[in-house]
Amino acid sequence: MKYRIESDFPLESDWLPAKAFTQHYDSTSEAKAIAIEGVDNPDDQEVRAICVETGEVVWRSTDEEYE
Repeated sequence: MKYRIESDFPLESDWLPAKAFTQHYDSTSEAKAIAIEGVDNPDDQEVRAICVETGEVVWRSTDEEYE
């Protein structure tokens, strides 16, 4: 499976290139590690890992349920 990163907030990092947030990743752990670097506060600014094949949210940085 492949995973992509998604957020309602702009994703940017001082040390990661912008393309890091548009790539597909082979594992959820890899996608999560990159995703949390893309926002200032992942607890408040939700960022998600999405399964490319199914569109399912497999991880989110906040405790809120995905709608």
